[in-house]
Order: sequence, then structure tokens, then C-alpha cells
Amino acid sequence: MTDRTPSRELQEHLWVFPMDYPIKLIGNAGDDLRLAVIDILVKHFPEFDEATLKTQPSSSGKYHSITAQLRFEELEQVHALYADLAACPHIKTAL
Repeated sequence: MTDRTPSRELQEHLWVFPMDYPIKLIGNAGDDLRLAVIDILVKHFPEFDEATLKTQPSSSGKYHSITAQLRFEELEQVHALYADLAACPHIKTAL
């Protein structure tokens, strides 16, 4: 079984808030992945514009990676977002 809890080894002491941060999410190709990602991002970033998401299919087409540029205001926001991403069954990896 895969451990989907967020890692605490993120070098948090080096982070300065607010900060812009690119996030990449990987999951099975399809609308379910994109819709789940949008729902989670809008929950944590109400002003998030889904048109800014970049989607890239894998070479086999089985997976999609979705990249978003986010503006974090505080560390707790990072942990809350990654907890929701880890709980989402459509997301296999969050980088």
C-alpha cells in the first residue's frame, strides 16, 4: 500500500512567505483528474483561474500531468493543500 501522506521533509525553514510555487500533479488521463484538481485548487485559492492550468499527456497517453503556478501566503496553506491532494484518488503524485 502506498503512503499518501504529505512529506514533512520540505526544507520549510528555507521558505519565505508569500511565495510563488509551481506544483505538478500526475494522475490517470481524463476529465476526472482535471475536475478534481480544479475543485481542490479553487477550495484553497478562491481566485484561481483554471485557464492557467497546463496539461501534458504522457508518451503512452495513459497519464496526464497538470501544472499550476500558486501563490502561498503561509505554511499552513501548503500543508492543507497537500493533505487534500494526497486524499484525492485521482491524483497519483503531487510534486
